[in-house]
Amino acid sequence: MASRVTVTQDTGLGAERATMAGIGPRATGVLLAIVGLLAAGLLAMAGCDYEPAAPPTGRRWSTSLEPQYTNRAVWGLSATHFFVTSERGTISRYRDGAWTTWHFEYFRNVRAAWGAAADSVLAVGEDGLCLRFDGQEWISMYAGTTRDLYGLWGSAWDNVYAAGENGFLARFDGEAWTRLDSGTDGTLYAVWGTRPDDVFAVGRDGIILHFDGANWTPMDSGTSQTLDAVWGTSGNDVWAVGALGTIVHYDGESWQVEASGTTDRLWNVRGLPGTPTVAVGADGTYLTRVAGSWQPRTVAGGRYLYGLWDDGDSSLLLVGYNGLVMRLTTPAWETLNEGRTHWLTDVWTADCGTAVAVGKSGAVLIGRDGNWLDISPQVAEVDWAGVWGTGPGDFFIVGNRGLIMRYQDGRPWTVWELVSGANLEAVWGVDNRDIYAVGQNGIIMHFDGYVWEEMDSVTRAPLLDVHGRSPQDVYAVGQNGTIVHFDGLVWNAMDSGSNSPLQAVWCRPAGEVVVVGEAGLALHGMPDAGQIVWEPRDSGVSFPLFGLTGDPDGRVLGTGSNGLVLEYEGDAWTVLPTDRHDQLDAIAIDPCGNLVCVGYWGLIIEYAE
Repeated sequence: MASRVTVTQDTGLGAERATMAGIGPRATGVLLAIVGLLAAGLLAMAGCDYEPAAPPTGRRWSTSLEPQYTNRAVWGLSATHFFVTSERGTISRYRDGAWTTWHFEYFRNVRAAWGAAADSVLAVGEDGLCLRFDGQEWISMYAGTTRDLYGLWGSAWDNVYAAGENGFLARFDGEAWTRLDSGTDGTLYAVWGTRPDDVFAVGRDGIILHFDGANWTPMDSGTSQTLDAVWGTSGNDVWAVGALGTIVHYDGESWQVEASGTTDRLWNVRGLPGTPTVAVGADGTYLTRVAGSWQPRTVAGGRYLYGLWDDGDSSLLLVGYNGLVMRLTTPAWETLNEGRTHWLTDVWTADCGTAVAVGKSGAVLIGRDGNWLDISPQVAEVDWAGVWGTGPGDFFIVGNRGLIMRYQDGRPWTVWELVSGANLEAVWGVDNRDIYAVGQNGIIMHFDGYVWEEMDSVTRAPLLDVHGRSPQDVYAVGQNGTIVHFDGLVWNAMDSGSNSPLQAVWCRPAGEVVVVGEAGLALHGMPDAGQIVWEPRDSGVSFPLFGLTGDPDGRVLGTGSNGLVLEYEGDAWTVLPTDRHDQLDAIAIDPCGNLVCVGYWGLIIEYAE
């Protein structure tokens, strides 16, 4: 059975639409397709005053920045028209300088692609995922298994082989898949051949199988290491590569192990006609076979490299970690796509037209007048965790190694580095002369407009968030159910009644304090005679919650894993559906009531008109 996905593309930069029809009982289940530029990054926020506006009608979720997932494989018709398969259920097509991206349900990693023409392309992945592209839409097929599929190769559209978990092998005849007897239960990671009666499959523990048109026969590989890829120029010049830098070569008679000079895992091997064979792998490893030996170099800034494909002429395509796509046309590499960051960890809205997002690998993005701009300061090996400010031209960011930086329009970044080197997780202030930063080992730092000073803390537990209402009413929360409160003179520990990690805190204007954390935990506290009793409140979800925000009217919004956004207005928590399934680490609301959420792999979504 097959299920068909119909995609309607919006020619502008607005949200794209996808519909489903004919979902079969064995279909893998494609949920939605998002079409647009991989690098598109527009955050549409209409300018307005700081006074909160009345909630407008017609708000909807849209994606401002698409995630940049790790690319695992590439196959194409030419160096300017090819398909890239990725983790998290993503397939992208590059055609004449433009990207089209599809996202599929359940985030199954898509491991391989092969095709015979622009309207005849197959892709396979985890849990038996098998998709067929007819030039317009992807059709979900049943390949005969629910096990993971890793390898795909064909000699023609009616003769395609898929390889996978526990020795799975199947053949596609142009219409349906037929299971084959591989004779092994070892996982197979790749398949490749020269013709229908000369096909090789490789996998775990050095497995190599050869198909002669009738039977699959095991071969002596000379290694017990896992082999991840196989490719050759002919039936008597075949290469396989894998774990611990393993390289083996077949000359038509036997397989021989070659010294690679590296212990990095090699994920693929390929070559252009008349040029040396290359192997790529972990940490940017790029090996070239010259004069009988492998010559090492590092490319792509040390990123993991997974997929290779050549156009049979002059261009080699390489894909890898965090959205990386590179094209080598001698003598230069051209980067066609490169991810921004591992993920974004915090976001803050300065006004109705400006937002700032920070994250791993030193990422600092500012959204102004509908455009995201990378303003990351040049600081090595830093992961930013928190951002807060007083306006679009004055904000603070904090991160690991005790780093604090201040951005001010027209000035260089101001940098502080704590002597203790303690990782900082969050920052918040009353104004730019009364700011608090919290983090590792219960550290609490205070900025008076001139210097940062460490405050006496009453905990050694890591503090993950801080928020308050005034200089005499500040809360910080963290691991082991930790809640501490500052009354303007000293910090005091509070009994939360929980030992679970507390990820975020928000103070409502009327006095109620909201805290969220692991497994949908929501604690609510209301001051009573100077004391707060923390009571659990049913959030209605069991997913981890990571971020909180709110507005002057008392509305509180939280976010968490699986694309979750929750809303609380004093009575109960309700879900605000996003139609995303990515982890959302932070959320912010601007004075006009628009929402911005950030999360894994650089995702930014907004809820606005």
